Amino acid sequence: PLQMEDTWELSTQYRPDVATAKFQRNWLAELQSGSPSLFRATMRTCGLPWALSGLNKLVSDLVAFLNPILLSRLIGFISKYHTADAEPIENGYFYALAMFVVASVKAITFEQYWVHNQQVKSLTKISYTTAIYRKTMALSNDARQQYNVGGIATHMSVDSERVAEFFANFSHHLWSSPLQIVLALYLLYRALGWTTFAGALAMVVSIPTSARLGRTMRDMNKLLMGYRDQRMKIMDEVLSGIKIIKLYAWESSFIRRINEVRVKLELATIRRYGMVQAVFSFVVTLVPFVVSFSTFGLYTLADNVSHGPLTPQLVFVSLTLFNMLRFPLSFGPMVIPGLLEAMVSSKRIFDFLTAGEIDFTAIDREPYDRDSPSTGADDVLVSIEDGTFKWLSTDEPTLRDVNLQCRRDELVAVIGKVGAGKSSL
Repeated sequence: PLQMEDTWELSTQYRPDVATAKFQRNWLAELQSGSPSLFRATMRTCGLPWALSGLNKLVSDLVAFLNPILLSRLIGFISKYHTADAEPIENGYFYALAMFVVASVKAITFEQYWVHNQQVKSLTKISYTTAIYRKTMALSNDARQQYNVGGIATHMSVDSERVAEFFANFSHHLWSSPLQIVLALYLLYRALGWTTFAGALAMVVSIPTSARLGRTMRDMNKLLMGYRDQRMKIMDEVLSGIKIIKLYAWESSFIRRINEVRVKLELATIRRYGMVQAVFSFVVTLVPFVVSFSTFGLYTLADNVSHGPLTPQLVFVSLTLFNMLRFPLSFGPMVIPGLLEAMVSSKRIFDFLTAGEIDFTAIDREPYDRDSPSTGADDVLVSIEDGTFKWLSTDEPTLRDVNLQCRRDELVAVIGKVGAGKSSL
């Protein structure tokens, strides 16, 4: 069987204690600044691998556009090989070797881009999960009225995963997709002339539709997260009081409550979200075909002279550029829903991390060694002097001027009627 010693040790920077300590230092600095930003704290924690990821992505994108240029030169070399305008054979070897080098550099930089993305995702997920857990241990009573166990679990599992996923797989496409589209259209314009603007027009027409669908998906996602928190709250109540529910045979009543939220609200919203997402996927898949079809069609009908007929050299180079244009046109619009989902989740995590905390300075903790020979039965272990207690910060104090000492060998019981202040104490 697989044992712990069979696995390798994590790098120091990816150990949860190291990553958490770094994020906590950065987040504490943000809190002390007066205008905290979860984004700045995250960038200070994993900004280096994120920047290296972007650098590799930039190199990979730029090198990729050398391939159609070299392909055009190679096809031109082959088509003129047995003519009077033939180029030296060394040029053909150079074009082929250059295409190999370009493909190799692109593959290496893209894999490095992917590796750094996974580093960013790991650091972000670890930092957020542990920060949320630590915050849970320090929430004040006022904040606990707003955040139940189910909602906190959603922050740790769903919200942190969405933000980490966006930083790792979507953030660089905010600039990479427009860059690829601009470069591809420029090279297409050099190859096909003004008919390229037919494809550009098709892209411009698709932008409002994609934006509208993206906003709809954002609103539905925000609604879905609220329903999910509501269901988790009910489930927490059921699990906490399962003995009472069983004793009073309230199972069917709570099942109806859960199904009302899960089936009528949450699943119905997921179904509508899936339909909108299907329409969105259809639009972004159709756009590249419409762009290439309109450009080639208009070139054949209206402009078959300025750049010559559709020769193999022109067709293959244009198709290569259209294929390179397909990914940013298909994947680029998907970045918008990912960004909106990450913004919603990031706002929820930020609100939770900035919620009220217990005032730990109200209690003095002194070291005490129970096994020391100097300890005795009359040692005071808990002492309250002129204490004032209340359940919520907005309530009137339930207890005033409380003085209490609990000694080591004493058995202390707090007794009182309902509402007398036992829980406040």
